[in-house]
Amino acid sequence: MTTAGFIGLGAMGTPMARNLMKNKVMLFLYNRTKEKASSLISEGAELVESPKDLFTKTSLIFSMVANDEALKAVTVGPKGILETGKPGCIHVSMSTVSPTLIHDLQIEHQKKGITLLSAPVFGRPDAAAEQRLTICVAGEATAKKTVFPYLQFMGQKVFDFGDTPEKVNCVKIAGNFLILANVEILAEAFAFIQKSGVDPQAFYTMLSESLLPSPVVKGYGKRLLERNFKEGGFRMELGAKDINLLLQHANLAKTPMPVASLLHNRLLTSLAKMRGNLDWSAIFVSVFEDAGV
Repeated sequence: MTTAGFIGLGAMGTPMARNLMKNKVMLFLYNRTKEKASSLISEGAELVESPKDLFTKTSLIFSMVANDEALKAVTVGPKGILETGKPGCIHVSMSTVSPTLIHDLQIEHQKKGITLLSAPVFGRPDAAAEQRLTICVAGEATAKKTVFPYLQFMGQKVFDFGDTPEKVNCVKIAGNFLILANVEILAEAFAFIQKSGVDPQAFYTMLSESLLPSPVVKGYGKRLLERNFKEGGFRMELGAKDINLLLQHANLAKTPMPVASLLHNRLLTSLAKMRGNLDWSAIFVSVFEDAGV
């Protein structure tokens, strides 16, 4: 049986870790809130006390944490994985974090002889549970070859973006921007359709079966029709974090992104109205409020 470490057992991390275990990977887990590991422990995983303990158990660690601060804490922070990592070890960061942070962490990993791969994912918790994630990976070629089978255990497609880990984080935040931009234009179109007296269901059927038959339009269009913005999806506060990352790096790249600025304001409005724990498609509510619907 192969072994691996896994850090971060939130809505995404838990099903990803479980899929590794289903494929006969012995997992050693770390999570700040120990109770979240209980289900996986009952299935055969082992919990460690701190991130640094993981590289004493295995030479491969996956991390799926919420933001830059959390990733820094489990890597270069006190009792972080770099305290015990040795040459030949591999760390795969699967989080949506800043490209700048990944650049800086790669340097810190290299000082220890540890390889850092970045492999952010596209997909919601249900896709993670059903092994339907799209995974984008970048980093050193030999390490990618080692890790590739594990990525296949967690996702349905893996796309390689070369040897520079930070570049794939640009791909991730750009992809999330495109998803949210589609939610915005869907919301605006649905508001117009409803105020014009057209059946929204018929409009959705036409879109999803002809003009825009994409998973984003089908999934989020259905969510908008059903007003399904419950907790447990992709939380609005995480969406705001991602759009902020995009705007920060667009500024560094001297790339104007006016639509991203609009989305930032949509999300900020929603956070101000205490909607941070709703799915980010709840920007639909703000669009409809603006339209007086």
